[in-house]
Amino acid sequence: MIVELDFLVFVAALSVAAFTPGPGLAAIVASVLAQGARKTLWFCVGVIVGDLVWLTLSLSGLAMIAQQIPLVFTLIKWAGVAYLVRLAWIAWHSNAELKNTATETRERGPVARTLAGFAVTMGNPKAMLFYLALLPNLISAENLTLPVVLPFFLAVIFVLTTVFAVYIFAAEKARNAMKSPRIVRNFNRATATALGGAAAWIASR
Repeated sequence: MIVELDFLVFVAALSVAAFTPGPGLAAIVASVLAQGARKTLWFCVGVIVGDLVWLTLSLSGLAMIAQQIPLVFTLIKWAGVAYLVRLAWIAWHSNAELKNTATETRERGPVARTLAGFAVTMGNPKAMLFYLALLPNLISAENLTLPVVLPFFLAVIFVLTTVFAVYIFAAEKARNAMKSPRIVRNFNRATATALGGAAAWIASR
């Protein structure tokens, strides 16, 4: 019963944290506006994989060690920042047509977009602190068995997929409603600003 209650607490906290706007969601929405929902799906996969990695590290206690060996995670963080800055540059300088931005980035395949989403999550201290602060209080070391921890992994996948689907749907609707070149240009620049803000937020941490 205690384990079930702890799981519900985790799902509730994760749902609130996932719906709270942050650099990951800003990047997802901006990517949909710039490239469309289809090309953003692999980016979302990378974000989810990054969360699963942080979950694994927190459960195994390696997140503490990672804080003491920051070089690798610093490199990953700056890779995520560089990707967001690149998208912001493309969005800002697009010729007031969403299709142009998509054309500019079409050479990036699923693997590249997945790695970009992974880098953004791994470079975001919010994700690390969430799992590191919550999980040790919910699961003790002696309870780290597959039947206990598997629901937590499935919950991360389900909750994040649901949240991303809501944001992607809304962003795609907004993207399809944009007809005027002036409106598109303003959205492109708003997208670039959001991406730049997300990059700056991650870089400052």
